[in-house]
Amino acid sequence: KPQARTGSDELNKQIEALWAEWTRAENCDITGQQTFEELQALLLRRKVVDGEIFIKKTITRKGKFPLRLQVIKSDLLSQYMITAPRSGNVIRSGVELDDYLKPVAYWIDKKSPDGFIQYDPDRVPAEEIIHLWTRKQPDQIRGISDLAPIIKRLKDTQDYLDAETVAARIAACFSVFITTTDGTSGKVGRLGNMKDPEGKKLQSLRPGMIKYLAPGEKVETASPSRGMANAKDYISIQERLAGAGLGMSYELMSRDFDKSSFSAARQGMLEDRKTFEPMQHYLAEHLCGPIYREWLDLCVIAGLLQIPDYYANREKYQQCEWVTPGWTWIDPSKEVNADIIALQNGGKTMAQWCAERGYDWREQLEQMALEKNTAEALGLKLSIHTPITVQAAQSNHVDDNAGDGEDNDKEDEDGTEDENQEQE
Repeated sequence: KPQARTGSDELNKQIEALWAEWTRAENCDITGQQTFEELQALLLRRKVVDGEIFIKKTITRKGKFPLRLQVIKSDLLSQYMITAPRSGNVIRSGVELDDYLKPVAYWIDKKSPDGFIQYDPDRVPAEEIIHLWTRKQPDQIRGISDLAPIIKRLKDTQDYLDAETVAARIAACFSVFITTTDGTSGKVGRLGNMKDPEGKKLQSLRPGMIKYLAPGEKVETASPSRGMANAKDYISIQERLAGAGLGMSYELMSRDFDKSSFSAARQGMLEDRKTFEPMQHYLAEHLCGPIYREWLDLCVIAGLLQIPDYYANREKYQQCEWVTPGWTWIDPSKEVNADIIALQNGGKTMAQWCAERGYDWREQLEQMALEKNTAEALGLKLSIHTPITVQAAQSNHVDDNAGDGEDNDKEDEDGTEDENQEQE
């Protein structure tokens, strides 16, 4: 979520309040089904799995806010057009390009509500489209799935598990075979006592059953067995290699935290942050930022924000910082103590501390002030609202007063004893 940085606290609060209202499902999603936070999760998942995803910024007159977001699957980009009809620009995989391979427009096939694709694409200017993808080659136009390097390894692991499942099912079977020595192979009329009361061949066992075999027949059992000892090691190696291909630790990839020590788990989480923090920064720069600027322009045009000099100082009013979800730790007490030392020594500001945990530092201070005023209005004086240094000074002051009282009492006792001795 954004923290506006316009230079005016009142305007910042107004913008953030409007943004919180717009992020509701009925205001930001053209289908009215997902909030902006849920859209971010959907877009990130599709970007990782499919390699790319498209968002169209749609302008509508319905509702309070003009801006709506429409998610477009990458499969809908036209694959048959080669040259743009009017401009003559080259079209590669549905993307119209200029001479510098800069996207000019996107040719998107129409899809009816019943799911049928109409191969009559619409030309959508690039300014209306947000294309989320990662470029890995200079002349690359479309995205490649982040799972491409490990997809074969994942398939091999799944095939291995399927084979082990079949083997385990076979190993769980217990079969009984009736063999004969005269070559009759259990023909009718030769089974003797191996028939049930209805005269049918015996084909199943039941508890406590006693049957007599015919002459020349004997019972043999088949108990197939297969050990699963090697399966765990094989899967562990595959998951470790797959995690390395994605930049993720083994613990996070496999959800196996039983064998990890505190230091190993913490080191793994720190390494995982190097994978996730760039993804958060990517969403803020390529998704949230463009949408926020477009949304702010339209709010001013629609009269939702009264900023007379907005277009003269547009960049100033569009300044904001994006707060990402916070991180949690394995042993919070150690991390909190380290943060307290950093805050006291000036190595970290409160704004940085709050941002690491997904909080807005202004909202944090306002909430703390509200709680303090409410407690004092009720006649409560809580220790959490008093700095540690003040608490220590008050404690020392109380101790000193108690000591002075004891000395005075002692002096009074000594004076009384002297007077009694003089009288005697």
